[in-house]
Amino acid sequence: QSSALFHNTLEVWLLEYRFTAVGADHDGVIFRLNRGGETMMLSLYIDDSMCVSSSWALYDQFLQDLSKRFKLSYQGRLAWYLGVAINYDKEAGIVTMSQEKYVEKLLEWFNMHGCKLETTQF
Repeated sequence: QSSALFHNTLEVWLLEYRFTAVGADHDGVIFRLNRGGETMMLSLYIDDSMCVSSSWALYDQFLQDLSKRFKLSYQGRLAWYLGVAINYDKEAGIVTMSQEKYVEKLLEWFNMHGCKLETTQF
């Protein structure tokens, strides 16, 4: 209940801030903000969120404004989001995402963790 209330309250605030909802399903919404030639995207899933921006200045201003309305906790660079591991290679300029842990849990759940791989043709 409280997660849904938070989600709805934040969604109203984001729309007032001039974000536009650009995609949605039953639990999550993607928002986009265009301001001064810069773009910010925000994924909101119940009470989890992830934000990317083309500008540090836009991102910092957004966080300042958001913190005036909501209590924020910065937990460092994003490492997990909705069960997806996120890794950064700053030197190569690469971000990778992996669901390896999720797949391992599925294999354990169905007692297939030690199974041998088999090639199939489609």
